[in-house]
Parts: sequence; structure tokens; C-alpha cells
Amino acid sequence: MKYHFIINPCAGGGKARTAWQQVQAALTATPEVEYDHVTSRFAGQPRELAIQAAQRGDCDCLVVVGGDGTLHEVITGLMATQQDTPLPVAYIPAGTGNDFARGYGISTDPRQALDQILTNRRAHRINIGHYHDASRGCNGIFLNNFGIGFDAAIVHATNHSRAKVFLNHHHLGTFAYIYKAVRVLFSQPAFRVTVNAGGHQWTFDHAFLLVASNHPYIGGGVKIAADQHIDRRELELVVVEKRRWPVLLWAMLMFASGHLVESRLAHLFRGEKLRYAVTPAQYGQIDGDEPGKHAFDLTLDCRSYPLWQTPLK
Repeated sequence: MKYHFIINPCAGGGKARTAWQQVQAALTATPEVEYDHVTSRFAGQPRELAIQAAQRGDCDCLVVVGGDGTLHEVITGLMATQQDTPLPVAYIPAGTGNDFARGYGISTDPRQALDQILTNRRAHRINIGHYHDASRGCNGIFLNNFGIGFDAAIVHATNHSRAKVFLNHHHLGTFAYIYKAVRVLFSQPAFRVTVNAGGHQWTFDHAFLLVASNHPYIGGGVKIAADQHIDRRELELVVVEKRRWPVLLWAMLMFASGHLVESRLAHLFRGEKLRYAVTPAQYGQIDGDEPGKHAFDLTLDCRSYPLWQTPLK
């Protein structure tokens, strides 16, 4: 078994660089493990490196050391190669939120995550969210969430904050997210969303939060889809409306505490395929990345990909 590591040293404000040092020390102490590695130098390169590794065919597992964004890029690249036998991927989480690791059961301790890889004996097929946006004629995947409205506006504000780099460097990235969430709460406008699921149609004229999820977590550990499992071929869509301020504030407190989906304040839709349209233009976020601010006409469905890692019990 040969492992090929792709390291994004900038992930998590430098956490990935430290994580790789720990992993490399463990690998050096285990000489029977065959591996090589490459370091990503710029945005978008992890996708290119993944494609090159798949095309060479000289490894049995591709291991990502970085954040959820790095893993997203790598799996996007691997799926684009359309191989008859997909190259399994594994993950050593070293980002800011690490929601994918929470959803699957991957340790955030680099050495323990490595042990989950080295002791694994078979590939586990996990669900991958796939989307087509008819408004722009584009396709893509999401490992965690596809959000529109409130959470996406927070991501936009946080990503463009001068304080983000400083807070990430000191492992305080969650505080940047919380600070921006409070500000966005008062500035995010309502929007219209039409949902088609199970042969029925619903229209919400005052939507505020709209999140499609592949597993339970968002925003660094907040539960948004408590019943979702990353190996289940199903997606969940949560819609929250902008009602009277006391009700909205209570809904956001429920959201922050991870109990929103258990309340009557959220509309839930589940299925292997979902369709919904949003107007007017809103911010979106796909696994923390920004597709821009525009109207959306989305069709979501499920794909799968092999993960070479034993989940924690």
C-alpha cells in the first residue's frame, strides 16, 4: 500500500504545516509504510495535484493534509478524472472548522487521524453532494453544505475580514465567524425560495437561512442536520424564514446551539434529489467557498466516492 500526501501548509492559518510535521515524524518512525508527498503552493493547485496523481496511477491512496476546502478541491479533481476504479482519498484535518471530520468521525489529532488511515482495510463509500446551477450553467460538489442567505453572508463577511488571518493564526477562527454572525443577523434581507421535493412544491417569500447538508455540521461544529449521516445517500435542506424579531432571534439561538432542526422554526426537506430556486441575488457558500452573489436555480443529487479511513467509534 503506497500513500501519496498532498499538503496545504496554509490551511487553518498554518495548522496544516504543524500537522504535517507530526505526521511525517510518525511515518519516519514507521519505515514499513511506503509514501511520498507534495506541497500545494497556491489556490487551486490541490485539484491539479490530485488529477496528476490519479493519472500517474503510482499510489493506492491519496491523503489530504489541510482543511475542508483543500479536501473539496482534491475530491473535485479526482472525480473529474472519471476513472473506472477511483483512487481512494483519506484526510488529516487541519483547517479552521473541520466539519467534514466531525461528520465522518475523523480525529482532529494528526497522529490519530493517520492511525485511522494506516489501520484501515477497505474503502468506505461516502455520500457526496452534487449540484447543477441552471442560472449559471455550472456543476460542482459539496462535502459539507451548500448555503444561501444568512450563513453564506457570514462566510462572505468573515472571508473578507482583515481580522480573519490574525484569528486563524492564533487558532481563534471561530470568534471571527461569531462576530460576523451578529452583524449579518441585522443586515441579511429576506428572499424568495421555491422548493420542489417529492412531487410537491413549496414557496417561502421571506426566507432568511437556506442550507443543504451532506452531514450534521456547519460553521465549525454547529449541528444543522442532526439526523444526517455521511454514508447515507440522502441530502437535507433546511429553510428558516425571517419572521418577527423575537422569533428570528430565538431561531438563530436555536441554530447556534444546534437545536434548530428539532424546533418548529425550521422547514425540513430530505431526499436523494432536491430542486429549489432563489431570488433575488443572494450570497452563497459551498464548503466555505464563495460562488458569488446572484440568483440560484439549483438541482441537487447524490454521488459517492471511496474514503480510505476507519471512522472513530
